[in-house]
Amino acid sequence: MNVLNKLTMLFFLVVFLAIGLFLIAVSVRSVESEPVMNALDSINSSMTLRVGVGVVGFLLIIVSWAAYQFTVGRIQRQKNIAFNNPDGQVSISLSAIEEFIRKIGSSLPEVKELKSDCIATKKGIDISTKVIFWADANIPESTEKIQGLVKSKIQEMLGIDEPIIVKIHVTKIATRVEPKPSVKKDKDKEDVSLPFGRID
Repeated sequence: MNVLNKLTMLFFLVVFLAIGLFLIAVSVRSVESEPVMNALDSINSSMTLRVGVGVVGFLLIIVSWAAYQFTVGRIQRQKNIAFNNPDGQVSISLSAIEEFIRKIGSSLPEVKELKSDCIATKKGIDISTKVIFWADANIPESTEKIQGLVKSKIQEMLGIDEPIIVKIHVTKIATRVEPKPSVKKDKDKEDVSLPFGRID
């Protein structure tokens, strides 16, 4: 997290903390209305104070909008990979890579379910994977195989040299359900009914 992110978070923390404390104080009647009304009267009676309050309000709106745009832009950049080709820029959604990783997991017999969340950072691609294994799986070997397979397949598909970090979190170990054997009727023991009753 860079310095700008920390300052933005600190700013909003202070603003919302002040608003929250003020509202709580109003609700428990610890704030008297007379000082508040006097402060408002002072602001209304002074042109300088009114201009100052208006400027502060305008700056708060600008800062809030800029922080929103910065956050949305950062999230969008983290969910896309872009690189330049001779004919122009190419952008790949990380949701497509997440689906690709899911298909890799479904091809492994020891994996019941696999879901990934990919983020593009300055250091490379950070992949957090949640896996449900079958009970007969060797977890150390299987996790190592998944990490190596995902890393090699993505590097081969995208043709990039950036580091790919694959983190695996085993969320559940499932037991395979054995199918029940179907009961076959013995044709030799079947009762054959005669159309005209019993023959003595």
